[in-house]
Amino acid sequence: MAISKTLYNTCCQLFQDPDKIQLSNTLTKEIIKQTGYGHDIRTAPTRRGAKAKYHFHLASGEHELLREYILKNSGLDIATDAYARGDRVENAAINSDEKLGASASQDIILVNNPTATVKLNQESTYLFSSIACAGIELRHQHIVSIEHDAIIICENFTPMYYLSQLADNPVFANALVLYRGDSQNGKRADQVINFLTRFRAHIPIYYFGDLDPAGLDIAKSFNVAGVILPCINQLTELDDLQLKALAGKDKYFPHIKKKGHHHVLEYSYPVSWRQHIQLINRHQLGLQQEHLINAEIKWQLYT
Repeated sequence: MAISKTLYNTCCQLFQDPDKIQLSNTLTKEIIKQTGYGHDIRTAPTRRGAKAKYHFHLASGEHELLREYILKNSGLDIATDAYARGDRVENAAINSDEKLGASASQDIILVNNPTATVKLNQESTYLFSSIACAGIELRHQHIVSIEHDAIIICENFTPMYYLSQLADNPVFANALVLYRGDSQNGKRADQVINFLTRFRAHIPIYYFGDLDPAGLDIAKSFNVAGVILPCINQLTELDDLQLKALAGKDKYFPHIKKKGHHHVLEYSYPVSWRQHIQLINRHQLGLQQEHLINAEIKWQLYT
């Protein structure tokens, strides 16, 4: 049975929640075809003109049999093991299918530095100085030491190209700037968490993102030692039109509405952030990294 990641994850869900009703689909049909376990149950339509539905069902005892089958054929236990293991090159040495249980983007992170110098493992790597560069993708499991003063988590991808504009800021100058990650290959958010977990006790971690409700929540979720925000004195000198020019589209209201509030609850955040929260509440705006960098707004560390 060639087990894809999607099929494996479906089997995990079936094992962990055996009573959940799941519509029959190509994946469940593949489970029946390959393993012989499970069957479809026809459900009569509930209204006139509707089509009958088919739901996939594992009979009593078949969950364990499915678990044993997959363990025998893949070496993975659907009760405990995540699908991604190793990488494709390493996996190709022992399997005819190099994609089996392996990911092309396993343990990869994207890092940069405003001075275009990344210092890891007692080595310095110089990036382009004449070309805008988002940084370098690295296998973080190979990182043994970090020769920077801090790790700065960058919320958005685009600012990674413009870090050189922050090279004169002492907070950024000797920091390893780490992209927060997303679903793109090589920029996985889960790998960022794994990397930070390894080094959290050895180096301070700061957050650099949008000044909006979502950005504040993300910063808080990382449990950082400080957050890098636009200088509050500079922001308070701007009038309404100037502030609106720095605001990202829909960067304030959607997140507020999801929480059922009319403004950000400032008492939920550290005291040092509250002047900024009062400002975005007062103007009902969310200020975006890209606009702030372009306007050459100064950034400060608030711990």
